[in-house]
Amino acid sequence: MKGFSLVLMIFCLTACGSAKPPKSINQFGKSTIDEIIELHQQRVIQDLKTLTLKLYRRNPNERHDRGKRTLEESVARLFNYPALAGFSKWKNTKPTDILRDALSPEYEGDRVLAFTVGMRRMLMASYDYKTDFYYLTEIDAQKLYNSARNIEIAAWLLATRRDHQGNRVLLSDSTAALEQNLSFQRLIGGMITTQENLSQIIATRQGRMVKTVVIQAASMAFLPI
Repeated sequence: MKGFSLVLMIFCLTACGSAKPPKSINQFGKSTIDEIIELHQQRVIQDLKTLTLKLYRRNPNERHDRGKRTLEESVARLFNYPALAGFSKWKNTKPTDILRDALSPEYEGDRVLAFTVGMRRMLMASYDYKTDFYYLTEIDAQKLYNSARNIEIAAWLLATRRDHQGNRVLLSDSTAALEQNLSFQRLIGGMITTQENLSQIIATRQGRMVKTVVIQAASMAFLPI
């Protein structure tokens, strides 16, 4: 009996040592694809948060709450709320219209805030405003693809829009020979890639085709989400 007890003890210790950590309650009901969707969403929103910080640093006078809190606190506060929460003036405004208004020469107010709110709502619309995904949750690959194209359009507007005095409405990348800085371009390019990759993953999984679009700089019409 002593020999049997020793073998049993060794077996139990080995099993315990090799056991996987238990899943959290939120992980039950999730497939691998659900976790992939969440990781892509978290990445693109984190990149948007970084973009917001960079835009405020390049355009410090835009910040509506400067003097009340630090820049990091200001941006964290914005992203702590659900995408559709607050900002009653944009309650019935399409996200892409908010983006276009933010970069319009006539806009008055915090342009970075408007740009971020519009971009965040547009991105979240491509995920049907969900943040948790489970087995029966589906998202539209076409919406994800369209959001990638809309990021391209927003980036083009950001780089080219000027006020009535000929100054850029928001500063981002500098292309001057002595101070070339394309960090904004790289960051936005990462956001585009994240949405495109997930669109392809979802389309392949669902066995569907995504309608591709060639963006024309002359029209710059945002795609529907």
